[in-house]
Amino acid sequence: MNQDFFDEQTEQSRKKAKIVHDYFVAWARVIKSHWTGPIGYIDLYCGPGKYSDGTPSVPLLIINEILNDSELASRMFLVFNDADGENIRKLEEEIKAIPKSEDIIKRIAFSTNIVDGEFWEKIRINPQIPVLSYIDPFGYKGLTIELIKKLLASKGSDCIFFFNYNRINMAFSSNPYFDEHLSALFGKEKTTRLKKELASLAPSEREKTVIDALVETLKENTADYVLPFKFYCTDMKRTSHYIIFVTKHIAGCRIMKSIMYTNSAKDVDAVASFELKDRANFGSQSEQLSLFSRPLDELCELLKEKYKGRSENIKVICNEIVYDNCSVFMPNNVKDALRRLENEGVVKIEGRKKATINGLKTMPDEAFAIFM
Repeated sequence: MNQDFFDEQTEQSRKKAKIVHDYFVAWARVIKSHWTGPIGYIDLYCGPGKYSDGTPSVPLLIINEILNDSELASRMFLVFNDADGENIRKLEEEIKAIPKSEDIIKRIAFSTNIVDGEFWEKIRINPQIPVLSYIDPFGYKGLTIELIKKLLASKGSDCIFFFNYNRINMAFSSNPYFDEHLSALFGKEKTTRLKKELASLAPSEREKTVIDALVETLKENTADYVLPFKFYCTDMKRTSHYIIFVTKHIAGCRIMKSIMYTNSAKDVDAVASFELKDRANFGSQSEQLSLFSRPLDELCELLKEKYKGRSENIKVICNEIVYDNCSVFMPNNVKDALRRLENEGVVKIEGRKKATINGLKTMPDEAFAIFM
């Protein structure tokens, strides 16, 4: 890890840490209520725990959350790894300085392993323990599909990883030196195909093609749900990286999508772009009205086409739209689209107990939408 990274926390790093922290809190609450055994957390590129200005990074946010919950503190087992031994030494010191850290320190494994292409073969994870894993490399070497598969193997396990789109995009454009690392994530055949396909594409098309290929690879190998969240470079409106959430469980997808929605830029229709529009690049205006395309308009057309001539439960419609991996929509967006279609006479809603609340037409989950 580049040590300059920990000089001062950027807006991008702050948002990333918030998303990881908020998901850990929600995930631990769910696991705790459905599982009586030990619970695991793994951070493979943990860093020193604090930035030079004293701002805590993800490991200390997680530790403080655990120590505020006595039951969680008695059940958690953690792994903090960083190839830089000095980072590990600093992190261990920071944790020991936290009041009541003796409640958790004995269940933390600190290590200085290099996470390379073969690392997945060395790591040992109890298959009976649900684990949340966080992989935040400076580049992408060591980020392999086999590692992600292993981290997701046990029931209840989820993974959040940093996907350095900027570097991976360049690797796809360059000589075969990087093919080994690309193949470890995308597979050899897909890497070869992507290099040919990307050569003729415009930058925006390249990005969509790479992200679609990543989602496809993850779903082919280990995941049922994949959620990307986009970040821009600190000095230009160009994609820097994504954090990618991977899970086998719709409950995990539901929780993380809600967290990402809360932390995302949104348009005037409250449709999220699932990205951080940082102040350096976008100023204070994170909401914009497009003159050309509004996602809610597209959603209305999708609903009309998908459900034409059908009667369907509103909750079912929301789930089918929202938990499609390609969808940026949330249940509130789907219900707004249904209200618009009802006003246009395209949809009739049956099963309401109250027609309106505060002047807004209700869209209860148990009601049915009848499409003309």
